[in-house]
Amino acid sequence: MTKKPVVFFDLDGTLLTSESKVSQSSIKAIEKLIENDGIPVLATGRPPFETKGIRAETGIASAVLMNGQFLVHEGEVISRNRIDPIQLKKLGDYATERGVTLSFHTAEQIFTTNNQCELLKKDCEYCDREIPEVDDDIYMNKPVYQVEIYLEEGEEEYQEKFPKLHFVRNSPYNCDVFPEGVSKATGIKEFLEITGLPKENTYAFGDGLNDLEMFEFVKTSVAMDNSVEKIKQVATYVTKSADDDGVAEGLKMCGLIEQEESEKAE
Repeated sequence: MTKKPVVFFDLDGTLLTSESKVSQSSIKAIEKLIENDGIPVLATGRPPFETKGIRAETGIASAVLMNGQFLVHEGEVISRNRIDPIQLKKLGDYATERGVTLSFHTAEQIFTTNNQCELLKKDCEYCDREIPEVDDDIYMNKPVYQVEIYLEEGEEEYQEKFPKLHFVRNSPYNCDVFPEGVSKATGIKEFLEITGLPKENTYAFGDGLNDLEMFEFVKTSVAMDNSVEKIKQVATYVTKSADDDGVAEGLKMCGLIEQEESEKAE
């Protein structure tokens, strides 16, 4: 069994800067990681179609997507977990009655119940995402793997009402919604089992609350300096921010890539 290091990278606030770009320092660092026989894997709440360009740009061929709901290994889909349409209808009806907007994530596209929602617009700007088309029952026609609910607060009410679903805040404007018991950690566990890669040499980089289970599962965790405080508290290391070469610095902290000669001389 290979002992190659497997490194899971969150996207927003981690591999992506505040301008929703992958910095050149991160691209070069990942190239070095691959040269050193490391295996980079995306671990994000984003859907497959939103990560294709990033995977091509960085050379990352594998991904744990939609918070563990959709797995890709070397460009091939190896697992997918559709959310129960009955649960989605109940959630959709409940939210709509209260004037709350949802978006439904398929593998190919995102749809929403209300594309005039101000929180949705703010979140799309925050994530550098186009405002989705309206289709409030897409889950009856296509598999939906993740939902976003647009709330600045009050997700506890929904968590209590829908115990078969899990609500995790993803931004100031919304929460990710996926099945109870699912997380990036369960997706990573399944990814390792399917690919035969060992857990003993696993690493994770992240910044948000949906990275918490992932940090607790892998052997070594690296929080970005821009992380929420709870993530920093459980991390093995805290690196620089996503805007300040934090990925490259974190890989050096872990001993996965070497420092440049100019850095050693400082």
